[in-house]
Amino acid sequence: MKKILLVAMIAMLLTACSSAKGEPPAHYLERANAALIEARGDANQLEDVLTIYDEGLEQHPNDTDLLTSRAQLNASLGHYAAAKADLDVLKEGELHKEGRLMRCMLQERLEGATTETLACYAEVESDYASEISALPDANHVLAARLAESPEAVPLLEEWQASDDPMKNSMVEEILEMEREELIQMLLP
Repeated sequence: MKKILLVAMIAMLLTACSSAKGEPPAHYLERANAALIEARGDANQLEDVLTIYDEGLEQHPNDTDLLTSRAQLNASLGHYAAAKADLDVLKEGELHKEGRLMRCMLQERLEGATTETLACYAEVESDYASEISALPDANHVLAARLAESPEAVPLLEEWQASDDPMKNSMVEEILEMEREELIQMLLP
């Protein structure tokens, strides 16, 4: 009995002394968000933010929010292959349409506008189209344009006529850019 009690006490002490072992994913996301604000675009500090995401993913390797956040940061830093790898993990899981659209754009940035890339966009565009919402949003239009869908122009016109709060002249210009220019602007 004493031996079991001693082992239990040692296990509790070890657990209490390991700083990050029991932290939930939200802990890492909060730390990373604070570090992102503090970094103010400084590349070295942004690499430190990646380290925070890495720590969180060591503890929670399949956490959707941590993987998505790390992918977004990697993409903004030009680490396209690393960003796509994170989104590939989520492709079969809980990746939302916007994340899948980003994955398609990363694939195009890395491999070009291949048949596979166009199919990726078409799948995302189809998911947007299957929603019951009355009007398309900018991401739906973007997915349709990049999929080279025949619905792209009517969707753009419908979106331009809408009162979407995301509609502004900059977004409209982006949606009307040529394919290569668009991908280069979004993923320089």
